Amino acid sequence: MKKRLVLIKNGNHECTDQLAGVLNANGWLCETIELSKGEPLPKSLQQIDGLLIMGNSIDVFEQAVNPMQVYIGS
Repeated sequence: MKKRLVLIKNGNHECTDQLAGVLNANGWLCETIELSKGEPLPKSLQQIDGLLIMGNSIDVFEQAVNPMQVYIGS
């Protein structure tokens, strides 16, 4: 039986399909949640074996421009 992994996307990551393919080949059942599309987060982690949260890329000097993004990504 495959383990369930939830990928949470916060931004535009084009690599999530490839990542899910690799993880599926290694025994994980991947489910992707796209926050930018308003998809809800899981209400509980009880049925989830793994969680991967992916944020936007940001440089250290951009904290003044978008401090919440730096906080979420750290």
